[in-house]
Amino acid sequence: MNYWSGKRVAVGGGCGFLGSYVVPELVQCGARVTVVDNLENGYLDNLASVSSDVEMITADLRDRDVCDRVTRGQDVFLNLAAKAFGMEYSRTHHAEMLLDNLMAGLLPLAAARQNNVGRFMVVSSSCVYPDDIEVPTAEGTGFVGSPEIVNEGYGWAKRMQEQAATYYARDQGMQIAVVRPFNMYGGNYRWKAAEKAHVVPTLVKRVLDGEDPLVVWGSGQQRRNLLHGRDAAHVILKVVERSSDARPVNIGYEDDTPIAELVEVICDVTGRRPQVIFDRTKPEGAFRKCADATRLRSLTDGYEPKVSLKEGIADMVKWYQRSFSSATASPRSGRADE
Repeated sequence: MNYWSGKRVAVGGGCGFLGSYVVPELVQCGARVTVVDNLENGYLDNLASVSSDVEMITADLRDRDVCDRVTRGQDVFLNLAAKAFGMEYSRTHHAEMLLDNLMAGLLPLAAARQNNVGRFMVVSSSCVYPDDIEVPTAEGTGFVGSPEIVNEGYGWAKRMQEQAATYYARDQGMQIAVVRPFNMYGGNYRWKAAEKAHVVPTLVKRVLDGEDPLVVWGSGQQRRNLLHGRDAAHVILKVVERSSDARPVNIGYEDDTPIAELVEVICDVTGRRPQVIFDRTKPEGAFRKCADATRLRSLTDGYEPKVSLKEGIADMVKWYQRSFSSATASPRSGRADE
């Protein structure tokens, strides 16, 4: 039987990037979906394909009264609400990232307990892991040392959400799933200011904008596991179905891609050929981030990602064309000597 069929499911932050993949899949599975989003980082048209199938509440989960209201009568609460930006912004706004994410995470959790929500999902992050942790990284090392330095405020907020989930599950008997996504990307991404954007959309946009030379922060050898939003949504819902003990589950896999190789794939897919310069004076974050997916596979019947990196980048090119249509000239070389 389909776990989600007929269930009343509230999705906090459902108009954001991850929600744009999770909410349509919930609708397809037959859930009765309510989306709660303050639209600070979310967009109504992210859910245009299912707008007639969901109830939309514009409200802020950092408000205790809102949390009380939207958790009543729900079977499941999936809390995707977060303030999550790229490294350039996060590394200089730790207090803001800590406070806003603590409020958006802990207040809905407490309200869900008070209103007897059947199951709750905490979305944590791979940023809880320290920079020098062993890779591929297993879930048991999530509280070793300090979180990733460039995202330290965000990482501490996510650790505290996980800790609260552990207490509620242990002391109050709540059914809670905790997921730790690694680097997600996909064509539903909504562009923010450059300093707030994430690595894949930032590089795709800069290449298609015609930057030449293309200056990339770090050595280019830093590696990331990249997971498309469609794959992420599928495995996240499977984890929620099958994990309720607040034990964290990595949403990512062992394979990782050097940033230099990511740039090459972007150039191949777009047909652009800028000169690429890696600026080693700039921070690059953790040198390598990829997940031990052992627990994830055990909960998802051995699921492996379906969207290849090249397919995913092609999806991002379509994203660019939709988002920046005035800048979409035909592919051309970006080097004067070619």
